[in-house]
Amino acid sequence: MKLIMQTADIVGDEKNCLYPHRVEITSAEELQAAVHTDHVCAEYRGGYRNTDNFLRSNVVVMDCDNDHSQNPDEWITPEKLDEMLPDIAYAIAFSRHHMKDKPGKGVRPRFHIYFETDGITDKDLYAGLKRGIV
Repeated sequence: MKLIMQTADIVGDEKNCLYPHRVEITSAEELQAAVHTDHVCAEYRGGYRNTDNFLRSNVVVMDCDNDHSQNPDEWITPEKLDEMLPDIAYAIAFSRHHMKDKPGKGVRPRFHIYFETDGITDKDLYAGLKRGIV
């Protein structure tokens, strides 16, 4: 598996659009290093995230915040995900809020699931795929 992302020099700035560092991720350690900063799962012209600058992506990411239920038995864990998707390759990185209390939601598993694609160069197709996952 090779995931290609672009990373920023900062963490937690929702207004940031600059992701100047292209990284090719082939191991769990490289994934952890990449997601330690703000990152995007696409390549953008000049490293500037903007619809018109979209070049390509070979990664689709899904958030699993387990906010669909207050019942821990209904939460998705990496182990349950393995059972749900036995024949699908993916990578997992825990979010900054993993097992931390969030107002109204409490402590629960929170992570991101990264799926490799063959590569998408059509920005509308990529946006549609991301909408379809949610």
